[in-house]
Amino acid sequence: MNLFPFKFIAYLSILLFLGACAGLPVNGTVGGQALDTRVDSEVARYYVENYLAGKRTDAALDERIDEVYQHANGDLPNRDDLKKLSDEFSVDFAALYLADEIAHVPANRRFRHDFDQAVEYVRKNRSEGGFQLPSGANNYEIMFVPTYLYKRITMTGADMAVPRAALEKAGFPCTFVETQDDGGIEANADVVVAAIRARAQSGRRLIIVSASKSGPEVALALTRMKPGESAHVAAWINTVGALQGTPLIDDRVLPEIEFIVGKVDPAGPESLTAARSRPRFQSFHVPKHIFVVNYFGIPTIGSISFLASRGYFPLRKKYGPNDGLVLLPDMIFPGGITLVQLGSDHIKLNDHIEVNSVALAITVVEWVENKNHPLPSAPQNPLMDGTRRDAFPTQ
Repeated sequence: MNLFPFKFIAYLSILLFLGACAGLPVNGTVGGQALDTRVDSEVARYYVENYLAGKRTDAALDERIDEVYQHANGDLPNRDDLKKLSDEFSVDFAALYLADEIAHVPANRRFRHDFDQAVEYVRKNRSEGGFQLPSGANNYEIMFVPTYLYKRITMTGADMAVPRAALEKAGFPCTFVETQDDGGIEANADVVVAAIRARAQSGRRLIIVSASKSGPEVALALTRMKPGESAHVAAWINTVGALQGTPLIDDRVLPEIEFIVGKVDPAGPESLTAARSRPRFQSFHVPKHIFVVNYFGIPTIGSISFLASRGYFPLRKKYGPNDGLVLLPDMIFPGGITLVQLGSDHIKLNDHIEVNSVALAITVVEWVENKNHPLPSAPQNPLMDGTRRDAFPTQ
């Protein structure tokens, strides 16, 4: 009898218990989102409950945090910046600082406001028997590109079945791309290219939704397409995108995957290494007309979920803020809107996914259709170290 799965579950249970019990309780607001959880240090607690709330009672600490904001000079922090902040203050401080900086980007703030309104609209009208899609929504269809092992690990939502069903029920036509579930990013990108080309004659505009590993697959597919071939692609929703891979694979922290799912093609995990992914990221070129939304969670030590905890703790110890699989800045495609969910992680982002998926699609359609909304344009050669706040329109 193979006892590995039982040992694995027991280990995860211990990590989850330790995470839930560790740290200090915190209650406050970061970037307009309520936060009620536990954080890893007194400085992170003070940052939320005092510094951001305008109740500054520790002059020395206030001055140190002021210097962090002054040093940023309008840029979002990259992975090296966040690691330094983690070492100087704490990992949760660094993660929450990133959340606050993202919220201060004007376009992000406007999109967040519209998304929150859409969430309330969808919640209310679902309970009352239905709702009306925004004007022009019938001109769109949504293409889902599933993530790694979507045929074998459905409990994590890898097959994207729940958001697909929710969006179809709401009235959005949906298509699904059958990629190789354990294949490499480069090979799957060719499958995505073919799928995008096949929808060119549909008469509708495409909103592409990716998750985790399929993020770089979509980015590479759009990069490989000839000018004009992606003219019918209106938007790309990059959900928890492993755009620059994950050091978990380079460090061999998750070698047990084959014990759980059986034999896998080594090309899949190899293509997700940071060593392979970061140079690939430098080559990405998403056409300027495509509206990009980066969507991911920012957890703290008190909110990490059972399934994400296995990767979260090794990553935070060595690299700093992460969502249980990917370093937080490595999920951001420069030039796009960035929408984050405080307290969520790589798996927990599935919470309330039915409502959030419909609300996100509605918001994207409204932004693409409403020419009064300034749309960020993707840079020609995105920098590996993060994105600049001045890449976003401010008027």
